[in-house]
Amino acid sequence: MSAENEKKEAKTVLPDVRDPEIKESQNVVDGDSPSAEVDGGQTISVAPTVESVSNTEAMVLAQKKAIENGGAENNFKFPQLFIKKEELIDIEIDIIFDSENGEVYSITQAGIINAEGLDALSAVKYTFKFKPVNYDDMQKYRRQSSFYDSNAGDLIINRLLLRNLFLINHLRSTNLTDAEGNPIKVEVDLETNNLTLESINQLYDTIPALLDVVMTLFERRLMMLFQVGG
Repeated sequence: MSAENEKKEAKTVLPDVRDPEIKESQNVVDGDSPSAEVDGGQTISVAPTVESVSNTEAMVLAQKKAIENGGAENNFKFPQLFIKKEELIDIEIDIIFDSENGEVYSITQAGIINAEGLDALSAVKYTFKFKPVNYDDMQKYRRQSSFYDSNAGDLIINRLLLRNLFLINHLRSTNLTDAEGNPIKVEVDLETNNLTLESINQLYDTIPALLDVVMTLFERRLMMLFQVGG
């Protein structure tokens, strides 16, 4: 490998992101396999059996919007099954906070909670824009976040690492501000096409629930399944 290539490769190393790695599981307690942690755990088989997938919350909100507007607009006759790489995915969240001290009381998908009439509380909406994830991206991230679990006899995905890959590789902008109203800068390294270290560290300084909600909603938009097929 040339010195120039080594320099470029080193620059792509970001927090909590590692190269594809196959190793024995290090976190087995009392003989339990990490792959058994389906809904509440952080692992999943690299090749899950997918029989169906749905975003129930999105369907409920779409139905609610249609009722409020007197019916659906019916702009599409066929589903959008093909990704338009130039279009960004908007993830909108509502934050309800104390008007006196700024303490956050609620972070939800936009439209879930009606914030009208909350005298002592204030509400604000923030939008996070992500680059779409195609099937090739998804396969690459599955490999990068996997390890071999000898108990399960399978490659297992570390969900936390997979989530970081989505964030670092696909977030492109947000109107998020700090407590003084200063905008949070989301900058992309032109060489690696990932978020810069400064942007990542700034996002990591937010309260954990913020990114947890945003990334969960993004995964739902991707129709991601975290289930191990039997």
